[in-house]
Amino acid sequence: MKKYLLIGLGVLVVGIAAALIIGVSNLGPIIKTATEKFGPQITKTEVKLGSADVSIFSGAVSLDDFLLGNPKGFSMPSAVECDKISVKLDTDSLTTDTIVINEIYVDGPVISYEKKGNTDNFKTIVNNIKKTVASEKKADKKQDSAATEETGAEKKIVIENFIVKNGKINMGGSLLKAFGDDGVGISLPDIHLKDIGKDKETSPAEAFAIILGEMTGDVTGTVTQVSKQLQEQLGKAVDGVSEGAGKVGDTIKGLFGD
Repeated sequence: MKKYLLIGLGVLVVGIAAALIIGVSNLGPIIKTATEKFGPQITKTEVKLGSADVSIFSGAVSLDDFLLGNPKGFSMPSAVECDKISVKLDTDSLTTDTIVINEIYVDGPVISYEKKGNTDNFKTIVNNIKKTVASEKKADKKQDSAATEETGAEKKIVIENFIVKNGKINMGGSLLKAFGDDGVGISLPDIHLKDIGKDKETSPAEAFAIILGEMTGDVTGTVTQVSKQLQEQLGKAVDGVSEGAGKVGDTIKGLFGD
């Protein structure tokens, strides 16, 4: 089976579909191994999973201690860490060409956000994924029919609900220096994405890129709002007179290219 097809949604569900197709024994270790093997190949970052518990009959999957590392050049040790992720699979879809995931529920993730030049850690990961997908698709076109039969039918994915709740954002690098304590433990608005891959055939890696792209927008929007609030607080504290406060405000705005 093609390499990128083994990588489930942002490596949150990496290897689940493949593992269920391969067999039902020792699914937990299979998913953990698949996550940590194939995840870094697509994200170009460290990917770790503590353990996975699977109920083949109900389609319930519990993923513990998930970590998505940061790309090279960023100072924070991780981009996402989460103690618990719950997945509900449509077991009837596992023998079809399209794997249906009813729900992915990410509870209490810690998001580490870091700017670098005109980009950030999340945009960098998304770009890494897109490059990997493009590379794999290009390679697929060169395969002859015999190779295609050997690798099997291409699997697609549908995610009916992707939910993130109780998330926190920690700022890193220059952002943390500018925001201080106000840049740690910022509440991330709840996220609920629906019907990913329903209207257009989507590979697991492409689904991951969609989700990270949406999360990037929510994270940057939240951070920008915090920066505005901080500037307002600085202005009120000195009645708009202090030159020092003005310089701090300019520094904060400069971090976002304003």
